[in-house]
Amino acid sequence: MRTDALIDTPVPIRSSADSLDDQILGQISEQDVVTLDALISLMPEYSWNQIFHAVDRLARCGKIVLRRHRFEYTIFSNYYVA
Repeated sequence: MRTDALIDTPVPIRSSADSLDDQILGQISEQDVVTLDALISLMPEYSWNQIFHAVDRLARCGKIVLRRHRFEYTIFSNYYVA
């Protein structure tokens, strides 16, 4: 059996960022609108920084809408009609 063939074969690995993005998108699709603070409390396995970074990345890619009103951030689904 050749072991070098196993080493050269790329294995698709799903990053934890993709998993976090999927979880955030799942929460948004269920609720349409959620505050950042509520999202953080719904996902205690991640830090505030990890969630904020993922939300920022998703908003810049156009997958969600992020709005700030005074001191609170609100996250909207792209399908939410205001």
